[in-house]
Amino acid sequence: MKYKNATMIVLGALTLGLSTAGSAATVTMDGVKKSGEYTGTNSGTESLQWWNGHHSIYGKDVNTSKTDNDLYWEINGSGSNYSLNLFVEVPTYARRMIWENGCNSTGTGCSLDQNYLDAYQLGTHHSNADMSYSTQTGSEFFELKDNDASIVKIKWTDEDAITDNFTWATSREYLISNNICTTSFCDEYDMTSSLELMWLGLASEQAALNLISSITDMELHLSDEARGLPPVSEVPIPAAAFLFAPALLGFMGFRRRAQNKAV
Repeated sequence: MKYKNATMIVLGALTLGLSTAGSAATVTMDGVKKSGEYTGTNSGTESLQWWNGHHSIYGKDVNTSKTDNDLYWEINGSGSNYSLNLFVEVPTYARRMIWENGCNSTGTGCSLDQNYLDAYQLGTHHSNADMSYSTQTGSEFFELKDNDASIVKIKWTDEDAITDNFTWATSREYLISNNICTTSFCDEYDMTSSLELMWLGLASEQAALNLISSITDMELHLSDEARGLPPVSEVPIPAAAFLFAPALLGFMGFRRRAQNKAV
């Protein structure tokens, strides 16, 4: 990742460095949310709405009943020098961290699980979705918005476009930098597209809170997005349990009656 403010120090994954009396930094800017992060004394969760504007069934004009998603935040600092960390992710069903060069969604040239490929959007825009790394990451972006007004727009592979005093990292960067995935293959089905942001040099805690409250929407461009709420491969377990329960109770009653007769 690249840091755009002269006061920032590049140390690989950046741990929040505003040490203050009685305040310990807990958030590491690595693009994913780990255990213990966003649990500081000045942290919380907000609900925001997300859209996928890439010819998607989750598009703003199609999915008129907006889908809520969590925005995690943590404020650190004192005096007139505060920082704000944000974390947001796309629901796993909408953008899993899977790609494979030369693979398409019909399974041709793939070692990816066909059940997941079947969930990917097919239609006039992507009649045969290319699952290569370049198409799964090259044009994707996150945009945090205040209704229709853009607060920040971040394209995954265009870090040099960032000029404000914040830094960021994504789940894609995390997977590659930790040698979990390469730029030709990734099969992290249970990890999703996620983003961490850190604003530095905020004048007050209230300025950070105002920034949090202004974020209402997450506008997205996600390539070859999956379809279905929930994923098409999922089978609801509770329905099967309801069908099984009466038979189990009947069997238990029959067994008790048989035991009583034997006595």
